[in-house]
Parts: sequence; structure tokens; C-alpha cells
Amino acid sequence: MEVKQTAGVAVEHHDDHTHEHDHHETFLTKYIFSQDHKTIAKQYLITAIIMAFFGMYMSLIFRLQLGFPETKFAFLESLIGKWGKGGRLDPGFYMALVTIHGTIMVFFVLTGGLSGTFSNLLIPLQVGARDMASGFLNMLSFWFFFLSCAVMTYSVYIETGPAAGGWTVYPPLSALPQAMPGSGLGMTLWLVSMVFFIIQSLLGGINYICTVINLRTKGMSMTRLPLTVWAFFITAILGVLTFPVLLQRLYFWSSTEVLAQVFIFQIFLLEV
Repeated sequence: MEVKQTAGVAVEHHDDHTHEHDHHETFLTKYIFSQDHKTIAKQYLITAIIMAFFGMYMSLIFRLQLGFPETKFAFLESLIGKWGKGGRLDPGFYMALVTIHGTIMVFFVLTGGLSGTFSNLLIPLQVGARDMASGFLNMLSFWFFFLSCAVMTYSVYIETGPAAGGWTVYPPLSALPQAMPGSGLGMTLWLVSMVFFIIQSLLGGINYICTVINLRTKGMSMTRLPLTVWAFFITAILGVLTFPVLLQRLYFWSSTEVLAQVFIFQIFLLEV
């Protein structure tokens, strides 16, 4: 009897040790590559706030020029280099700032930031789940969002200037590389950033849908779901239905941009 009790205690201690070992987290797994829905919601929120300040910074520059068109601002040249030569904002760069500002506010702050933050934070809590359906998919979703933000931010600082066709990227400014300075490489980077953003939206939307359908607590029927969860659920369904078409279009568009530049470059070499 004592042997069984001792063995039972030994097994219990072994299980506790295994449990502690499985839940041991490093700084990277807890704060950087976390799969916890609350931590990921904070990551979305912090990234969106940073992008909001970046968009607001651009807004101040072009609104300053718009409000005082005849005034020369000496500090512009130190802030934006050749695009603010002589204290005046370059007209092409004015369009670029409006384009990137609108893209950041619509996609990265309102769509990605707020939806990613509150969907990740509230869906598991309000349906009675311990976490999202797939923590790994959730983590991937955020890092695609972060990568999209990084590419968009980088496009502002390239030599030829960022995309300048408006945040709706209407042609011909967005379709012809020679239309204006930002219609070449800047437009290509804008498209690549949007491809990453749409992948993030698809991964997040699939995760939200699976969580609401499969991980509701006992007694939580679909008719008893809070209205906030219904809003996230319907939004995710709409995104999953519409974003694949947009992703395909942007993928082929960005591929065409790259191939067209390579083709034109080869023709130039042949002529030389």
C-alpha cells in the first residue's frame, strides 16, 4: 500500500514537473512570438498606434503646405530632403503623402489595428474560450501585419518617392511607371505591402470564424452571442469572401509591375 502511495506521489510530482516544463516561456515566446490572444491584441494595438502617429506626421506636413501655400518653411528641407527644397513641398511628394497617409489610416489603423486588437481581445473572452482556435495562425497574422507596415514605411524613404496615385490607386497614375516619380518602385512596394496585409486579414478572419463556431462555451448558442462578437464574425466572413479576389488581383498587378520594369530595362540595354 505504501509503495502504491509512494508511486502515486512520484507520478504526481512527475506530472507537475512536466506541466511546469511545458509552460516555461522565454522572452521571445512570451512577448515577441506569443500565441496568447491578449498579447497579440496588445501587439496589434501598439503597432497601430505607431502607424497612426506616422500617418499623423505626414498629415501635418501636407496640411501645413495646404493651409499656407505661399509660405516657405525652412525646416521642410531638413525633414524630407529634396522633396522640401526651398522650403516648399514638392507637388508630387504632396500627392505621395496624401496617398500613404490615407493608406495607413484606412488599412493599418482602422481595419488592421482596431479589428485585430478588439477581435483578438474580445472574441475568446465573450464566447468563453481559453484562446483563439489556432494560436500559431494568430501569431502569423500579426507578423504579416507588421511586415506590411514595415514595407509601407520603407517605401516612403526610397529615392524615387512612395506611391502617389491616391490611396485608392486609380490608374493611370498607379498603372504607368512613368506617370510620376512614385509610380515605379514606390507603387510596387505599395502593392507588396497590400499583399501582406490581405494575407494577414485572411489568416485572422479564418481564425475568428473557427473560434466563434467551434470554441463557444457550453450553453453559448449562436443566438446568445453578444452583438460585438456577431460584428466581428460577420466582418470576418465578408473579409474571407472578398479578400481572395483582391489578393489575386494585387499579386498579378505587382508581378506585372516587376516584370514590366525588367522587360523595359532589357530593351534599354539592347538599344544601348
